Amino acid sequence: MPKASLSLPARSRAYSMTDLGDIIGSLMVGLIRARRMADEQTAVLAEYYRTVPLLEGLSVPRIRVPELTVDLPVIIEKYQEGELGKMADPAEIANAAQLQLKSTVSRNNITVDPILIDVFVDELKNRLTITQQSGASIMRETVVRTVQAALADALRMTKTTLTVLDKEIIARDLRTSVSASSIAEEPATSSIVVDAITAEVKEKASAKSIVRLRITLMEEGLEWSTQASESGGVIRTLQPE
Repeated sequence: MPKASLSLPARSRAYSMTDLGDIIGSLMVGLIRARRMADEQTAVLAEYYRTVPLLEGLSVPRIRVPELTVDLPVIIEKYQEGELGKMADPAEIANAAQLQLKSTVSRNNITVDPILIDVFVDELKNRLTITQQSGASIMRETVVRTVQAALADALRMTKTTLTVLDKEIIARDLRTSVSASSIAEEPATSSIVVDAITAEVKEKASAKSIVRLRITLMEEGLEWSTQASESGGVIRTLQPE
């Protein structure tokens, strides 16, 4: 008789791993949601106290968690290196900015010497090339500010005078146009991949491999503040309590 072979079932459950930042962010969001739920219940309770004669003179209870400490065991699985962003070709960005500048001054009846546009484009190409060669992380705001600096230099070198409103219109249109076409590859931040599922940590961990994160979350409140704008409207902003 042929010998029976014993085959063990393959491990069907893969270990779950996630980014450490996602875990900490989820803890913070969870605390915010808990505060919201507690405040909503406090508001309901306040309405109830108001309608009951024997309770209306009492203070309404409100629960807060001003500080929460979490002791979280995790296993660090790997470290993922970040990547620097890649800027689009300086000539392409300068060409897009040139087209936008011409369109803006024409559409808004802003009179400028064509030399200003040529000087602006040359200065922008030079600045963007230097930025690209620096090896620093490239972000959209970096490119936008480079465009703004090149325009300021071009105005100074050509001794062009514009009104404050004209400058604001040009700067706004350039920012919108350049932001959309300035980055070829978005930067990626570095990350730490961990396993935080309790059962898996217990199964895989040893005294040498486990890491304990002691995270203290501090609660701070915000409140809406209103003020009148110059145009007569109302501006609402969030301010610390």
